[in-house]
Amino acid sequence: MPDYYFSEPQRQSGVGLVLIFATSLYHIGRNLWVLVFYFAFKEVDQRMLFFGGAALMLVLLLSLGYSILYFLNFKFHLDEKNQEFVLQKGVFSSDVINIPFEKIQQVNFRRNILQRIIGVYSVVVETAGSQDKEVEIKALSEEKANLLAEKLMARAEEERAETSVEVEEDPEKIPATTAKAVPQWEHKVQLWTLVKLGLTSNYLRGVGIIVAFYFTLREQFMFNDELAAQLQEPQVYFSQGKYLFIIFLLLVGMLLTVGETVVKYFGLHLQKYKDTLQVEMGLRNNTKVNLKASRIQLLQVLTNPIQKKMDLFQVKISLASSENDLEKNQVKIAGLPPKVVQQVKNYFYQTEIRENFRVKPSKYLLIRRISRGLIPLVILSGFLFFYAQLVMLSWVVGIASAYVVLLCIYNFYYFRRLQLGISEEFLIRYSGVWVQKEEYLEVFRLQAVSVSQPLWYKKRGLVNLTFHSAGGDVDFPMVKKEEVQPILNYLIYKIEVTEKAWM
Repeated sequence: MPDYYFSEPQRQSGVGLVLIFATSLYHIGRNLWVLVFYFAFKEVDQRMLFFGGAALMLVLLLSLGYSILYFLNFKFHLDEKNQEFVLQKGVFSSDVINIPFEKIQQVNFRRNILQRIIGVYSVVVETAGSQDKEVEIKALSEEKANLLAEKLMARAEEERAETSVEVEEDPEKIPATTAKAVPQWEHKVQLWTLVKLGLTSNYLRGVGIIVAFYFTLREQFMFNDELAAQLQEPQVYFSQGKYLFIIFLLLVGMLLTVGETVVKYFGLHLQKYKDTLQVEMGLRNNTKVNLKASRIQLLQVLTNPIQKKMDLFQVKISLASSENDLEKNQVKIAGLPPKVVQQVKNYFYQTEIRENFRVKPSKYLLIRRISRGLIPLVILSGFLFFYAQLVMLSWVVGIASAYVVLLCIYNFYYFRRLQLGISEEFLIRYSGVWVQKEEYLEVFRLQAVSVSQPLWYKKRGLVNLTFHSAGGDVDFPMVKKEEVQPILNYLIYKIEVTEKAWM
């Protein structure tokens, strides 16, 4: 009978040995690929071939022996007495990791292609308060992985809960949950939705990759004069079909972006259970994350005008992390319709979001952004003053005029969109011209509020605001100090008196 309580040290699933051995071979192959090319393209005699084969067999045997020892020495269990998760590993030296239950933040699942083939899950335990934020068990069956995740998160919640009554139940007497929970609601993102998402995303990045690849190849070809002569000058091809080439670049860029989107979000599946939101996605590297409302620090909803017409939104969820790991501790869920976005918000935020009023930045922000945008134009004008004979003045005037018009239009919409919504329990920041973003931050999760005032702001009574949270900072520039002072007093008061735990 399996040990559902993990009270005794136990190993990974037996097929995990295959994963460990394959990983070891991958690292060896990655470091010795030069030798493979050497033997592939160089004539070798029988003697060298024999010694090469013998060396390869020795490396394989040593790798297999190392993998077996690593598998046997890798053990984990729950220490109920000391309230810790204990993991022991190592071959030549033993490494014991003790993680207090209260420091466990998340327990997630990952699977690469090989793990899916052999039917195991990688369990990732994310912790707070240490540089090595992750502990990973790479090969557990689905049943065992789910049970371990449930146990760890249950113990973590119990330790963090501030109760006056001490629970004295023996953990060995707690019945194991064998019935699979039924989700309250679920949503699957279809493949066609991911294709539409990729087509309406930033495919110019894909074009940039192709252009960079071309210039890299061109530079390599130019080093070889003979090869360059055989291939002729690349400009000849451009002159013959440059428009077709541009269209080709755009199409390839779109295909790259669509492919990247499909690989990243393939099989995106949301399942809402009683106390968690489970998110699973990924083709090459499949991940399964269990999100609890108490762990969410910052919520962002993003879209662009084209995606908005198609009812496609992205939700970006920030968990508690250090400044160096903000990007790493974000969960991005793309291709959601407005109804599902609202369901996600309703789960994370039990209270209705009602704005009392909005704060807008000073008009000097618009003036400053346009002024800064004109600096390159001023520098270019100074250059043309000395080299006017090299360019056509009409072309320069036309391009400069178009640049100024686009600069003013862009910054006008940026200024109009930038707003800070205030309610009793929330801060909502609205921003973005093309990619429109809404950021939701609960007031009780605020850790601090920074107010900065550069010297040139004082005369106009302007300040920059920064709202600090464990999931990242929310900035709002150039607001009138007298207008936001009551808000700052209220927020500081809420930070001091709130009894809710921000983690």
